[in-house]
Amino acid sequence: MARIQRVKAVPVHYEFEDRYEDPESPHLSLYYHDDKANPPEFDPDHRHNHRGRPRNPNRPAEIPGLFRAAINIKSRDDETRLAYFVRHDFVNHPIAEKLANLAFGFHPIAQVDELDGKGLDYIRGSLFPSQKGRVLPHDIPGANNDLIDVLKPEVKKAIQAEATIFVFGSMFNTRNGIHNVHMNQGNIEDFEQDDGVFQDGGLLIKYHDHWTGVFLAFASQAVRTDDTDGHALRNPLVTWADVKSVTLANLTNHRVSLASWRFHNSVGQTQDLPRHAALDSQAIQKFEVPNCPLSNTGDTITLLNEKGLRVDGVSYGWKQGQQEGRPIIFV
Repeated sequence: MARIQRVKAVPVHYEFEDRYEDPESPHLSLYYHDDKANPPEFDPDHRHNHRGRPRNPNRPAEIPGLFRAAINIKSRDDETRLAYFVRHDFVNHPIAEKLANLAFGFHPIAQVDELDGKGLDYIRGSLFPSQKGRVLPHDIPGANNDLIDVLKPEVKKAIQAEATIFVFGSMFNTRNGIHNVHMNQGNIEDFEQDDGVFQDGGLLIKYHDHWTGVFLAFASQAVRTDDTDGHALRNPLVTWADVKSVTLANLTNHRVSLASWRFHNSVGQTQDLPRHAALDSQAIQKFEVPNCPLSNTGDTITLLNEKGLRVDGVSYGWKQGQQEGRPIIFV
């Protein structure tokens, strides 16, 4: 089990490893200190000259005088994407009140704290509405379509506002930072030893008038886990990648082009299908719908063709909506 600590600190600098600097296991490095009364001096250009270059394994990631939160933004698994959730009204969550008076610095999460609501659990903790998350790649061309795009505004705002951050994760062996700032349950079999309940990582940001919660999970992690050990429930196995998708089946005897087709939910949000999308005869394909979230209290999703005409649709109620990750299939 990944033993999780929480740290209360002040964020002061950040660095992202893009697809050129580290295509295999990149991180967001969020640098912070825990002495608000006497903030340390540091060199913000310590790593600047290495940006956009191939990764140098001999280059230290640390900045003298600061701690570092190493936040994964790509998986080493075959499914390399992460699921991303942000909640800008986190002050309404009971854990916010419990953390507000915490002293600056590292604090272990003991079993009693987990039961008292001071540990994070993506499945049991009501931390965010899962249907509003996005499954995103690490770094691809375009705007607002990868993890760097969505994380950068959050950490930049926290630094500029001199906000207080609460980072949940595992302390480095060197004790100069924290990692595992992501979901720590429902892992693939190679990482089951890190599973645990109320042992998830995450980033909470306290501003003067509101809180923001930022939560990350590997897309390959299960959304249903055992209440005792946090291991994935595999009958059936449902992952975050599965939750954010709709499956289409072409039951005709000819190929169907889906160019300019789109999904439409009951509140008017839409998701365009990929430009060159098509389904061969009798083929089945899964399409992600990050811009067209489906409510877990019931919803209607409609498939529209290139002329905006309804091709098919399906509705479901509250009971079906509670079955997290169940695909909706048009037939």
